[in-house]
Parts: sequence; C-alpha cells; structure tokens
Amino acid sequence: MLIEIATLASTVTTIGKSVSTAIKVGRDVGDLLPHFGKLAALEVDIAMAESGKHKGPLGRLSSPEAEGLQISQAKIAHKAAMDDLRAICSLNGQWGLVQSEMAAARKRHKEAQELAAKQRDQLFWGLSLTAGILVFIAGTAAMIWGLNEAVNG
Repeated sequence: MLIEIATLASTVTTIGKSVSTAIKVGRDVGDLLPHFGKLAALEVDIAMAESGKHKGPLGRLSSPEAEGLQISQAKIAHKAAMDDLRAICSLNGQWGLVQSEMAAARKRHKEAQELAAKQRDQLFWGLSLTAGILVFIAGTAAMIWGLNEAVNG
C-alpha cells in the first residue's frame, strides 16, 4: 500500500477533530479506541514517509521539497490532534489505556507497512531481472540466427 503524503495532514486533522468532538459530547473513550488506532497508524505512515519507504523505486524520483512540506504539515497536524486528545483523555483518566492501544496499533501497522514495502521492492527487482534475462536471451538468439544467416546464406 502506497502512502499518499498529501492526504496525511487532512486525515489526521479529520480523525482528531471527530474523536475530540465525540469525547466532548460524552461518548466513552473506550468506544473511540479504533479511532485512536487510526491516529497511531497515521503516525506510522508519517514515519514511513520520512524514511522514504512509502514509495516504490521509481516513485522516489519525485520532488523532495514538496514532499518535505507535506510531511511537516502532517506532523504538525498529528501533534496538534494528539495534544488535544491528551488533554481531553487526561481529564477522564484514560490516557494510559489510549496510549497502550495506540502503541499496539502503531506496531501492527509498522510491521505491515514494512512487509508491504519489502514485497513491493522484491517484485520490482524480480520483474526487472526477468525482463533483463529475456532481453539477453532474445539478443543471443538473434545474434546466433544472424550469424547462421551470414555464414550459411
């Protein structure tokens, strides 16, 4: 799964505001733990984008300046959402539960992202190697055929 960096900041802001609003109107933090997990997953996406593992080999040729600005915007939005949620959950005394759920989600998501990146890179290099071998075989066959035609007429 490729990460769209441009949408990270808006996604973080949207999830953060929806969870914050839900808590303010009285919903239990336990009911909202999946949303906290999404924020943790987005944190992993931001970290993957920072490390450059979010794109395939050819996608790494994009503009680093634009990408850097989008990553910083996502980090700022994530920090703001987490600060807001920390303040709300601290009032309820449930921040420890939220942190443990987020840590577990962060770990699961990071492992899945790293596996997907590894599989994508292996597929790319495997296909490249296969194409190279096929071109070599076709060239060798054409050379042998051409030599045969030149010698035997």
